[in-house]
Amino acid sequence: MTEKLADFVVNLRYEEIPSSVIETQKKSVLDALGITYGASGLGDGCREMVKVAAECAAGGTGEASVIGWGLRLPAVWAAFANASMAHSLDFGDTQMHAVVHSNASTFPAALAAAEVLGNVSGKQLLTALVAGSETACRIALGVHEDLEARGFYMPPVYTSFGATAAAGKLMGLGREQMVDAFSLNLCQTTCSAELMNNSETAVRSIREAFAAKNALLSARMAENGVRGFADPLQGKLGFYHAYAGKPGDEENALSGLGSRFEAGELYFKLWPSCAGTHPAIRILKEMAAVHDMDWNRIENIHVVTSVRNRMLMEPLNIRRRPESSIVAKFSIPYTGALALLNGTVTLADFEESRLKDPRVLELASRFTYEVNPSWEKQDGMNTEVMVRMEDGAVYRKLYTENGALQEEPSWGEMEEKYFACAAHAAEPKTKEELVSIADLVRTLEQLPEISGWTALL
Repeated sequence: MTEKLADFVVNLRYEEIPSSVIETQKKSVLDALGITYGASGLGDGCREMVKVAAECAAGGTGEASVIGWGLRLPAVWAAFANASMAHSLDFGDTQMHAVVHSNASTFPAALAAAEVLGNVSGKQLLTALVAGSETACRIALGVHEDLEARGFYMPPVYTSFGATAAAGKLMGLGREQMVDAFSLNLCQTTCSAELMNNSETAVRSIREAFAAKNALLSARMAENGVRGFADPLQGKLGFYHAYAGKPGDEENALSGLGSRFEAGELYFKLWPSCAGTHPAIRILKEMAAVHDMDWNRIENIHVVTSVRNRMLMEPLNIRRRPESSIVAKFSIPYTGALALLNGTVTLADFEESRLKDPRVLELASRFTYEVNPSWEKQDGMNTEVMVRMEDGAVYRKLYTENGALQEEPSWGEMEEKYFACAAHAAEPKTKEELVSIADLVRTLEQLPEISGWTALL
C-alpha cells in the first residue's frame, strides 16, 4: 500500500487530473488563504504560534511567507506558522467520506516548499496539492474504527502524510524517497484525543502546525538521503498497527486510485464550525423557518448523534457553556442555539464577548443528547433533532445524507467568504491586493511561475 501511494504521488501528472478536481482544488486554495488571513487576527493560539515560529527561526533566511503577518521565515517555520492558522477558525474544507481536512496542513507545507524551491509553476503546485489531499484521504479511508476511543485524534495525523506527499512531490522525490519520507513522518506524528476533554487548550486550533512542520522535515530528510523503512503504513508494526491495532483496509483505501479523486469531493463550509455540527444547524434553521417557535417556550432540544460526533455533545457541561471559540465551534448546543436564535452562525459569534451571550447560553442549556451506537464512521454525519415545546408540540427531523452537505459553492460565493475572513487579518491587505490575489488563484494553472503571486501574500 505504501509503495502504491508513493507511485501515485510521484507519477501523477497535471494532465491526468480532471478539470473539475482542479477547479475544486483552486477553490480550496482561495478558501485556505481567506481563512488563514482571518485566523491571523482571530485564531486561538495563532499569534503565539507565529511568535514561536519567528523565535525558533532565529534570524534564518526568509524563504517563505507567513500569511497575514507581512513576515518571511525559513520554509519549515513558515509552514508551521501558516498551518497553525489554517484550521484555527474551523472554517476550512472537509472530505466527508474520509472524515479529514485533507488540505489543512497540505497547503501550508506545499506553499512553503514551492517558495523555497522557486521556479514552480501553477500547474506543479496544483498537482502537488491534489496528490497530497488524495494521500490524506486514502490513508484515512483505510480505517473504519473510532480511533479517538484509543486515545488518538486522527485528522492532523492523516493530513501529515498528505502534507509530506505534497512537499515531496514538489521536491521531485522518487518512489523510494517518498516511502522514506512517509516513514520519517510517521516517526514524528501523533495527536492526543485528550484535547477533546479540555476547554482551555488551543491544541485543537493550532494542531496542523505540527503536521506541516514534520512534513517539510520528512521530505527534506528523504531528499538528503536519510533512510526510513520499507512499509510505514501496512508494516507489521507500522501506522495501521500502531493506531488501529490491525491492518488497514487496503481495498477501501486504494479503490479507484488515479481514476477517481477523493480530493475532488470537498465540502466547503457555510458556517465556521466543525462539519459535524452542520446537520443540526441545518435542521434547526429549517425548523425555525417552517414552525413558529418562540425560543422562550422551547422546553428541550434532544439530539441523537453518531459515535463519531458524540464529541460535539461531550462533556455536556462544556459544550453547553464553551469558554473558548474553538470549543464553541465543536459544540452542537452552542451552534444549534445560534441557528435557532439568529438563523445563521458567523465568525463574530465566536468572539470572546459573544460566548457570554445569556440568550444563547440559556437556550444551549436546554440541549440533551443520546448516541446511536449503530451510526459509526460511515454514518458519522447522521443526526436527529427533536424540539419539544412547552405546549406539548414536538418537531422532529432526521438527517441521514452521507458525503457532501451541499453543492459546491460558486466562485462568487467563495470570494465573498474569502473577503469576509481576510478582513480580520492581523495586518489587513487592501481590497485591491486581495482582489489581485484572488484573481490569480482563479487562473493559477496559467502561471508559468508562482513567485509573483506568493509575493503578494
